[in-house]
Amino acid sequence: MKNGVRNWVVCCIIFLAVFSSCSNNDDTSTCNVENPLEELSWLNDWVNSLTDDHEYIRTAKYLGNDVFYYVNCDPTVAYASFTRNCEGETIGNTAELKSEFTQDRILWLPENSECSFE
Repeated sequence: MKNGVRNWVVCCIIFLAVFSSCSNNDDTSTCNVENPLEELSWLNDWVNSLTDDHEYIRTAKYLGNDVFYYVNCDPTVAYASFTRNCEGETIGNTAELKSEFTQDRILWLPENSECSFE
């Protein structure tokens, strides 16, 4: 009887370990598309409008939603960055929202970027 209970407990522990490591949040898409640079026309237009090798686009989560924002790494340039949602609508000034960003990463960087990342 002891072996049966012990086997049942071991099975339950294994079951809990396997299923607790699974996550429903393993969706790697951004704005429900696999390639936002190609599938979101407004984003593609925005990227194509950037002409300086110091400019790039980042994506992050803001209050659980995907957002995009502009960065210029040229230290001699003063710029303002506005955060946009999946529809391309401006939702606010990046400097005011950034403290609440999570999963922040580079989305697009020019091929000959002048930016350095340490």
